[in-house]
Amino acid sequence: MLATHHPAPMGKIIDKIHRLRRQRRRRLERLSAGGSAGAGAGAIGQGVAHDDTNGPGGQAYAVAHGQAGRHTREGDAGERGGRFYYSFEFFPPKTEAGLDNLLSRIDRMATRLDPLFVDVTWGEAGSTSARTLALAGHAQRFCGVDVLMHLTCTGLTREQIAAHLRAARSCGITNVLALRGDPPRGRGMAGGWTPGSVSGGGCDRAADLVGLIRALHGDHFCVAVAGHPEGHPASRGLGMGGGGRGRGRGGGGKHANVDADADADADADADADMDADMDAELAHLRDKMDAGADFIVTQFFYDTAVFLRYVRRCREHGIRCPILPGIMPIQSYHSFRRMTDYCGVSVPPAVLERLEPVRDDDEAVKEIGCEIATEICETILQAPEAEGGVDGVHFYTLNLERSVTRILLSMEAIDHGPPRDGGGSGSRDDAGAEGEGEPAGNVGASSAAAALIDEKGDGESAAPEGRPRSVSISKARLPPTRRQFPWRQSAMDSRSKEDVRPINWANRPKSYVMRTDDWDEFPNGRWGDSSSPAFGEISDVPHFYNFTGGSDDDRRAMLGSSPMSPGDVYELFARYVENKVPHIPWCETPLQPESYLIQSQLASLNRAGFLTINSQPPINSVPSTHPTFGWGGAGGYIYQKAYCECFASPENAEKLVAMVTENPSMNLYAVSNLGRELTVGVDEGGITALTWGVFPNREILQPTIFDPKAFLVWAEEAFSLWTSMWLNLYDFGTPSYELIETIRDTYYLVAIIDNDYIASSSSGGTGGADDGAGNGLWEALLKVGGVGVDQEQ
Repeated sequence: MLATHHPAPMGKIIDKIHRLRRQRRRRLERLSAGGSAGAGAGAIGQGVAHDDTNGPGGQAYAVAHGQAGRHTREGDAGERGGRFYYSFEFFPPKTEAGLDNLLSRIDRMATRLDPLFVDVTWGEAGSTSARTLALAGHAQRFCGVDVLMHLTCTGLTREQIAAHLRAARSCGITNVLALRGDPPRGRGMAGGWTPGSVSGGGCDRAADLVGLIRALHGDHFCVAVAGHPEGHPASRGLGMGGGGRGRGRGGGGKHANVDADADADADADADADMDADMDAELAHLRDKMDAGADFIVTQFFYDTAVFLRYVRRCREHGIRCPILPGIMPIQSYHSFRRMTDYCGVSVPPAVLERLEPVRDDDEAVKEIGCEIATEICETILQAPEAEGGVDGVHFYTLNLERSVTRILLSMEAIDHGPPRDGGGSGSRDDAGAEGEGEPAGNVGASSAAAALIDEKGDGESAAPEGRPRSVSISKARLPPTRRQFPWRQSAMDSRSKEDVRPINWANRPKSYVMRTDDWDEFPNGRWGDSSSPAFGEISDVPHFYNFTGGSDDDRRAMLGSSPMSPGDVYELFARYVENKVPHIPWCETPLQPESYLIQSQLASLNRAGFLTINSQPPINSVPSTHPTFGWGGAGGYIYQKAYCECFASPENAEKLVAMVTENPSMNLYAVSNLGRELTVGVDEGGITALTWGVFPNREILQPTIFDPKAFLVWAEEAFSLWTSMWLNLYDFGTPSYELIETIRDTYYLVAIIDNDYIASSSSGGTGGADDGAGNGLWEALLKVGGVGVDQEQ
């Protein structure tokens, strides 16, 4: 069985690595005890034997907890290959719009792919410091993923470095990648740094920066450093792998008949030179570890033999910490050749032989690039530890999403979700963030190399005619055993124990995080009293990272250039639940997978004037590994009550009141923008658990609740969105302006709970998770809306 519980997604990366290793050891022990370890256990166990208690030099780098490669061993899919971990690198774009787009991408990738951390690069002499801190802080707070922030010392005084560290700490950052930085602009990689070069700032080298971080902040930060499998460009030979610049071994031309003995002597001399270069490189690396570094992330490479040898040499030099290999998926042939030449990265002939025939077909190059990256990852992850194998990888994404997702899908680290109904995706999943292809302060590709990466827009073009297109990455999702709760936690330390949230902000989680950011304590085990501490005011919510829908023109195109009747608004809401509109002000993402089961009912209700913004079907005792409803790890069972939240006209609100009055199992809460409240079956102060889980050796978890007081707070925000996101698109006094204003000022926000989750769910083995049409609430709502149930089935 897979481990049933994962560590909370926040804190020092090193601590998570230790926990994951302990989990992995326990699982290997169970496999061995069950007689199924065999040869495969050697493959999946190769990364476990590192010393967990070996001081700063023995601590580990970034991880994410997935299943290992598909080729590691035969057996149950749930146990396939144990676990491996992965992380992603991003760089800050130049504009606020670009930052907003990239944060949306990081949010999607964190939710779908679950890296244990992402890292954010740093520009020359702190040139991107404000954008780096903004990106890192917002990603950690709102995207629920730990951030490893790059910090370089080139050109910075010790006082400036200290100020940047204080700023990072104030943003909640607890992980730093300490680098010397890129060479002076215009001098190139190798031409900029030469043997003996120093940064020109208050810290001469990365080892000095590591020491300064430890001196100023002790153990507050987990510190990573860079490694160079083919030698740092300042090294004389630019490599140790036999394939770096000037180190190729192939024969040909006028040298084809060189005497074999002379050739062997030349090879021996070259090996000696490379060993000397690498000895000097590893001495510098050991200095970083002795100064207090925790783990290593390497430059990208395409020759696995080079990396495996590098790891072996590190171990020989007493460097026992985890080493995370840098993987850069190939996006285009020409940028790939320029980058590898610029950085002195060797390319095996077999790689070139696969790429050359399709060099001018960017989509084919991407497909082959994903295959190559997958093979590199699997080779490294399956190699025994004694041969240089490791148990995690780090992807240089270039701010792109599709290639990394394809690689993880092919390695079976993530699942591919069910198809979405509806005529159009309406999704911007594959849209590129502004400024893609411009890494800054990057271990894998320096900021000086920005001009060498030639991406077109988002770099995610359609497949050429005649070539099958890969499966849509928009359907990628986590296995249920890797979802800790139905919602994703913030990665801030202050929220590490938070395990309960009201349902109302389910589709606007960042707003909830912002409005509760000042709380001293967060609900743990039970919701408690939502009136103390108070929610932050709507006007206090920062606008840097929120749903914008683009420009006013973009939003008019999405929400309607000139809606003239309520029916126009109803149709917009229906198109959203059919995935024909990507988002609406109350729902920042497309329809959630659990609502696919009631998708047609929701569309009909919206066209009947019940404008749904939040809903869930009833579930009775569904296994916690269910692909749609599962969370919390294996071995448990999930329950939830049917819930519907919608805007309704006064006439329709009265119909809903009558409906609930006739159904004793239901409760209704409603409020208008003017503060008029309607309630049915409500006890004063009653808080209702809407989703809960029962697991072995744990108390019952109830991560989603309904609280009448929190609902009133949410209602104020929900009504305000009619104004800030829709009404303001139209001129005062126009029919469209008056239509939206009338809906805002006269409609009720209604929440209905059906407490009879047993009768409302199917009696089948999946507890209603497969038929979803259900009885109870949804049948009653369709009847009130004048929609025949037969029409929906």
